[in-house]
Amino acid sequence: MTVLSVFQGAVRRLLGQKPNTLFSAQDPLQIKMQEIIQEAALDLSQRHDWQVLTRLCTLTADGNTEDFPLPIDYGRMLLKGDVHSSQWLLTYQAANDMDEWLNLKRFMPAQVPGYWALYGGQIHIIPPPPSGERPCFGYITKNLAIGADGTPKLTFDTDADTFALDENLLKMSIIWRWKQAEGLDYSEDMQNCELLFSQLAAKDKGSKVIRSSRIRPTGMGIWGIPG
Repeated sequence: MTVLSVFQGAVRRLLGQKPNTLFSAQDPLQIKMQEIIQEAALDLSQRHDWQVLTRLCTLTADGNTEDFPLPIDYGRMLLKGDVHSSQWLLTYQAANDMDEWLNLKRFMPAQVPGYWALYGGQIHIIPPPPSGERPCFGYITKNLAIGADGTPKLTFDTDADTFALDENLLKMSIIWRWKQAEGLDYSEDMQNCELLFSQLAAKDKGSKVIRSSRIRPTGMGIWGIPG
């Protein structure tokens, strides 16, 4: 379903009309809806770690570098995510704020494998990961739209674009947001949208991994230190 189809479905519900285009026209309805659609898509993507939007970034360390650029499509870190080491079972520890990060930089307490922070459009890791280490982390892409040729895009800008998530969820979000902007009662529509959101988010978690109660030897020490 294209973003035009989502828009048309919402307008049919709201006004009993079926506009022929979303981005080619400059009517007040289309202009207003373009903003509402972008706002709705961004909000829906930020509130859950959707599998379809999840990406994996692996860094290549050289033993000296502690500042690494973020992926070009980086949107945000996972709501529940760590920076993992390729050499240790322990994860890198996140600095809680800039003050803590500055103290860590000054005193560098002993911690394997180290610490990380995000600022300035980069991910920073101290101490510099050793050569051969490949820190990795999951993130949510900022590309929420998909072009007609399958190319991920930051925003919708043509009628043929599609939404990376559930189109019906986007339509329901558009409906209550439009009513809110018009000063109409939107409470029931918002509740229905939230219900669908919760259902889709629950399904998106996937099946749980069945873990055996038998512990297999890994060759790693109790703290994840190679034995």
